[in-house]
Amino acid sequence: QMASAEDIKKLLKSERFSVGLIPQLEAYLISQVDSAAYDFEANRTLIKLYQFFPTNSNSDCITVAGLLAMIYGELSEFGAISCLIPESQKSVEPFPLLIRAVESRDACTFATFWSVFDSIVGGDAVNRLVKSDKARTALRKSILNTISLSYKNIGVAQALAHLDIKSEAELSSFVKDNATVENISSDTLTFISNAENTKRDKVSQEGGVDYSTIRGLMASATVADE
Repeated sequence: QMASAEDIKKLLKSERFSVGLIPQLEAYLISQVDSAAYDFEANRTLIKLYQFFPTNSNSDCITVAGLLAMIYGELSEFGAISCLIPESQKSVEPFPLLIRAVESRDACTFATFWSVFDSIVGGDAVNRLVKSDKARTALRKSILNTISLSYKNIGVAQALAHLDIKSEAELSSFVKDNATVENISSDTLTFISNAENTKRDKVSQEGGVDYSTIRGLMASATVADE
């Protein structure tokens, strides 16, 4: 029987640096692919144990840990996982694609992000996570929140591209209960006013999102969180 989240917490306190903990942490990591019950501390501990016991390292689990951090974690958590992984392993696909996806997301080039993200192929757990509806929803919510920090309004066509959504009906359904969205019309998505998007008093035009502005806001938020 797989250890529960509570069991894992206890094990991290008593056996954090034990090689015998690796199989349990691997099973717990893989369970997060379908449950979306993300546990950064447990996953980071697994990657640390791979550092201490490299012969026990599992490349698929490394990629899954990175993917989970990108999809469900705070902005800084992918870096916290990645810095523990040897360069020799980070140079082997699909990890370079994962790094490209993170860089594209952080640069707010969302169309590129989705293209790279969808091209990630690995073992069964990696493939399930990339195709997971829960993961896609989490990524879309994160991107929508990022855009809402800079703009009060954005064109529906742009929103569809940024969120990788195919139809206006699907977009309307997705944003229906989203806390950042005020309303959606035939051609405009309007966000609820916040301290950032109102002081700029800007509307996203066809030319695209002001990525430099958003990157600055994201960096500020990360520093504040730390």
